[in-house]
Amino acid sequence: MTTIFSNGAFFEESWTMIESRDDLPAQGNVTVPFGLFLEEPDTVLQGGVKTAVLIAAGEKAEELGPYLERISLVIVAFPKFTDGRGFSAARILREELGYKGDIRATGDYILDQVPLMRRCGITSFEISKPEVVKALKDGEWPEVTRYLQPVGTVEEIPAGTRPWARRSLREAVQAAE
Repeated sequence: MTTIFSNGAFFEESWTMIESRDDLPAQGNVTVPFGLFLEEPDTVLQGGVKTAVLIAAGEKAEELGPYLERISLVIVAFPKFTDGRGFSAARILREELGYKGDIRATGDYILDQVPLMRRCGITSFEISKPEVVKALKDGEWPEVTRYLQPVGTVEEIPAGTRPWARRSLREAVQAAE
């Protein structure tokens, strides 16, 4: 079982990592590496099995496009907290491909990145760092209120006279109240 954080709460979930299509069970939750999935997607997406695809840093999320409606979960790997390629993969999945399912972050990231990941379309988090788990359980959320890069997953408005500077629409509504 793995502890997952989503929508402000923690829960346990179990997915089995499959390294070969010969290991595919008849039912259950399976996680398949991106390359293995693309070799034979129809074999992996068999009935009775919920499928998650693990995208490593540098793999092209666009290649999942034709299969996204049948994928239960896309897991985006962050191998180092300094590696931002997972942010790009999440944005491509949400904004360009229109993926409506769960996008999960996994790997080595820090608390300050969690709100930015949410902004890019990530909806759940597999957390390996105990300090991040503790901070989230304590209600810490290092929200960023001004942005320089717009995204399609959050409602934003220009901040002042600079159209490239953005701020959350939620913040503007709260200020008006």
